[in-house]
Amino acid sequence: MARRVIEPKNLADTTPHHFSPAIVADGAFYISGQVGTDEDGNYVGNDVESQTRQAFENVETILQSVDRELEDIVKITSYIVDIRDHYEAFQSVYREVFSTEPFPCHTAIGVESLASETPLVELEVEVPIDEEP
Repeated sequence: MARRVIEPKNLADTTPHHFSPAIVADGAFYISGQVGTDEDGNYVGNDVESQTRQAFENVETILQSVDRELEDIVKITSYIVDIRDHYEAFQSVYREVFSTEPFPCHTAIGVESLASETPLVELEVEVPIDEEP
């Protein structure tokens, strides 16, 4: 199986965490869950809006590496810490990012925590890709 790792220069280094940001393999495109960290690996804020906005910016950076855009996303799975408290704040950013139809399919899952104490949101996206760019 042919695989190509996608590692945009302006994203945080994922090597210490033992995963790749994205991989193109045999015509399929896989993106690791994205959280609200800047290119130095620092969280951009301690609120859902800031982290969600940054997570979408990170997704957009990865997509640009394979000539895709946020509008090409067909499915999003959002993991939101304390979803009952944070869903409206998350949704306000989500509506900014996806302001016109057709909207992607979306599943929002409430979780107790993510990989550490700081992240409040993690995004997984699915984007079709016909061939390796």
